[in-house]
Amino acid sequence: MKTIRPPPIKAREWLGGTDPSFDTDTGIGRIRYVPTESLLNPAGTVLGGYLSAMLDDVAGLVTWYGCGERSFATAQMSTSFLRGAKQDEVLIGKAMVTGTGKRQAFIEALLIRESGDKIVAKATLVQTFLDGGEKQ
Repeated sequence: MKTIRPPPIKAREWLGGTDPSFDTDTGIGRIRYVPTESLLNPAGTVLGGYLSAMLDDVAGLVTWYGCGERSFATAQMSTSFLRGAKQDEVLIGKAMVTGTGKRQAFIEALLIRESGDKIVAKATLVQTFLDGGEKQ
């Protein structure tokens, strides 16, 4: 098993993301998120847009490392919110490639509560490669 540890990025840090990894054997990417007060809505839960950004982040990690480090853009993302997330609640982002074509990859992503293993949100993404269908 080979685990890739990507370098930090500012957007991930702002979302409370740490410990990103990609397992080359399973094709699963993981990122640990701990939302801060700056991500909360007036009701005290994490705004859905930030949960979507976390899902997009872990999906991007999987797309990059799972599809040959090709440049891409998220073409479509469908997100379902199943539970609220609170400040300082540890969420584990997991994603995997479910299919690929010459120009696109299909990704499934989850945000799971570390305590209790309950799914908070899930997304299906279509990633479009920007290299014209050729691996770089």
